[in-house]
Amino acid sequence: MSNKMKERDSEKELKEAFRVFDKNGDGFISAPELRNVMTNLGEKLTDEEVEDMIKEADLDGDGLVNYDEFVNILTGKQ
Repeated sequence: MSNKMKERDSEKELKEAFRVFDKNGDGFISAPELRNVMTNLGEKLTDEEVEDMIKEADLDGDGLVNYDEFVNILTGKQ
């Protein structure tokens, strides 16, 4: 039972983290949204660095990061 509670807590935390990045609430993280969050965290990234981060996480090649891709990159399950 304890593992199920931890799993639910982890899922909730991942969803909350995704919402931080998904500023417009469309279910995807775009390059501008990623840049915005990273800048707010004090990270100065070039356009190329932001694009590389998106490409690394973007498994379906649509140029955006959906929730499943976000979870995969954070949990190392690529």
